[in-house]
Amino acid sequence: MSEPLHVVIAGAGVGGLAAALGLSRIGARVTVLERAPAFDEVGAGIQLSPNATRILQGWGVLDRLLPHALAPEALRVRRARDGSDLMRMPLGALAAARWGGPHLVLHRADLQRVLVDLCRHSPGVTIKTNVDVLGFAAIEGGVQVGAREDGAHVRFEGDVLVGADGLRSPVRERLGLGLGDRPIYSGRSAWRALVPGPLAPASALRLETNLWLGARAHLVHYPLRAGDLVNLVAIVEDSWRGEDQQDPWRSQAADPRILRNAFSGWTREARDLIGLAKDWRRWPLFDRYLAPRWSLDRVVLLGDAAHPVLPFLAQGAALAIEDASALARAFAAHGRDVAPAIKAYENERMPRAADVTMASRRQGSIYHFGQPLAFARDAVMRRLDIEGMMGRMDWLYGYSEGRGVRRRLLP
Repeated sequence: MSEPLHVVIAGAGVGGLAAALGLSRIGARVTVLERAPAFDEVGAGIQLSPNATRILQGWGVLDRLLPHALAPEALRVRRARDGSDLMRMPLGALAAARWGGPHLVLHRADLQRVLVDLCRHSPGVTIKTNVDVLGFAAIEGGVQVGAREDGAHVRFEGDVLVGADGLRSPVRERLGLGLGDRPIYSGRSAWRALVPGPLAPASALRLETNLWLGARAHLVHYPLRAGDLVNLVAIVEDSWRGEDQQDPWRSQAADPRILRNAFSGWTREARDLIGLAKDWRRWPLFDRYLAPRWSLDRVVLLGDAAHPVLPFLAQGAALAIEDASALARAFAAHGRDVAPAIKAYENERMPRAADVTMASRRQGSIYHFGQPLAFARDAVMRRLDIEGMMGRMDWLYGYSEGRGVRRRLLP
């Protein structure tokens, strides 16, 4: 009887943990290497759309997530200057029936905690923290991973290395994709904060995802943890050109006066909600050119390491979960035959990731239109009926794994 496939995964974010679960389900042995010393309560809200929850439901994960999540009944889109409604797309039961899984919002820490717990109770999965992956080298029949663990140099060996180590992936840096392969500042920053539910107005606690559209800025908010918190994400265009690579949740708080100035022309309801948040963290948003490949021999990328996506369609976590499912299916089909498994994975995932990446870039421009384009955008949104709204999201939320469903243009 042959040894099971052994996969080493760099990174224990959503993508790395989902990949560990998926690979464990097909009988692989998995070692996950995470650079952080511990999993702690950091982060903010995250959206999981039906294309992701459908996969988690098939894995038996969804039941573990639901006690920590909320299922918004609608996406409500509003005009920033006066608060008027532009569109209200149903979610809830209608979305679950149409796309095969619920649309959920939850705290990122809750999602990570559930995934970590499931991995630790899955056969063949080992998670090691405080391990910083430094590089890799091919060995006969496998790959050797060099790392630093608790200050000491160590080595891990496996059949495959999966780089799920984020936007600034050290694994990607060593794939030889060229000097131009680097993160590029998008010209926008995301400001994130959590407001205690008792301080928030009743309108912010409704079971809805709210999207406010203004010139050169937009605001997203929704309740978390049964209304104990309200998650705020304010995205603004700015001229930041630094290279700060710190984790915003572990660095100094950002100055909220900058944000208040950016939203000074908005309706009072939105400004008052922004004013309730006292502890903002600022993320410069980075993009990357689409890579011509995601792999080198027995090393392959997944999630943000392969295809960082701007947040305008809320698809970062969902795409990583799709990747994890596709990688597991590829190895289920090809077993220890690594090269065709990686090729099948790339062939399936690269077109899909390109579609979502490009659509997200385009959507960001649409959200931030000034006049007269904003007038035309708003008119289109107001004319859409329920079928028109939901039909425009079928390509994204109704994506069928392995069937090559391609993008439709968004409004």
